Amino acid sequence: MLQKTRGIVLNYIKYRETSIIARIYTENFGTQSYIINSVRSKRSKKGLALLQPLTVLDMVVYFKNQKPDGLQRISEYKPAYSFASIPFDVKKSAIALFVTELLSKVLKEEDDKGEVFEFLYQFILTLDEKEANYESLHLFLMVQLTHYIGFGIHNRAELERDGLLSQGSSSYEEIYDILLALNSMDLSANLESSNKLRRDVLYYLVEYYKLHVDGFTELKSLEVLSQIFR
Repeated sequence: MLQKTRGIVLNYIKYRETSIIARIYTENFGTQSYIINSVRSKRSKKGLALLQPLTVLDMVVYFKNQKPDGLQRISEYKPAYSFASIPFDVKKSAIALFVTELLSKVLKEEDDKGEVFEFLYQFILTLDEKEANYESLHLFLMVQLTHYIGFGIHNRAELERDGLLSQGSSSYEEIYDILLALNSMDLSANLESSNKLRRDVLYYLVEYYKLHVDGFTELKSLEVLSQIFR
């Protein structure tokens, strides 16, 4: 049956000679894997430009529950929002790559799609539109996302009880202060912080996710992001 939905592109892998399998977080069906045929051929009118990290699509898809191979198919897709800066800004592109890798590890098919999708959509728009003070947006997303997927950060006592070790030189008090500030902020707020402290908070949050998400593995894009924001 054909269904309409918006989707956020997470990643893709090559499939056969000219096709790909794209992993997309959809508004209506959660995370799905779609075969997109001939997109890598020279005759393709769309190519891979519409399938970059965090691209938002309007899609018409064939949806079937419990497919043996887990793969769905797309009938039509077009941009639901056109980027102004993310693909052209090295720092924003690094954030986008990191965020899509994180989402690929924590978003499941059965997640509360509508609420989570809208949160992510607003995050993408803000990252794309902000000309300055966007360097902590990925940290904001990581903190806020914990509430959507069931292990939200609430107070200093909880953070202390987890007993996580910090890899950086920042004090626990500094890290906790940033985390709790991010916890009470909205997307329009600006967080003043040094690159060093942001990096230490990032490493702390990765360990926090490892503690609370079963099977959470290393993020390949973490080192790239850390180097860019040195």
